[in-house]
Amino acid sequence: MAVFTRLETHKFFSDPDCALVFMRLLREIGKIAAEKNIPLVDSGPLPVGAIFSGSEEEALSVVQELGVHFATHAPNHRMSPLQDLERGRRLEIDETLGYAITEAKKLGVPVPTLEVCYGLLCGINRNI
Repeated sequence: MAVFTRLETHKFFSDPDCALVFMRLLREIGKIAAEKNIPLVDSGPLPVGAIFSGSEEEALSVVQELGVHFATHAPNHRMSPLQDLERGRRLEIDETLGYAITEAKKLGVPVPTLEVCYGLLCGINRNI
């Protein structure tokens, strides 16, 4: 989302449409983890356990609350992929999203949001 929107972290977490896409992307990745029996817990800055375990509405609220937290505590924070893009560096998408898609295919887990995001980021990467 940072690369697509080119916004500070708190802005895309707080925006209802951006937060919805981000939440759906995380939940798809969470399904891969669940199939591999990898527990999702809230550790670090991203509360993945809360985003994955509740309803879509609850998960969306968690993401937007995270936006408020970033706005208060780190209003100028920009995700590292956005920083790479701004510096003209290639994005590490094959190692991250590409790997997740490969695993999803092996497991038979549908990840349509992830596939769209990956495809768009591949296009961006080819034009850096």
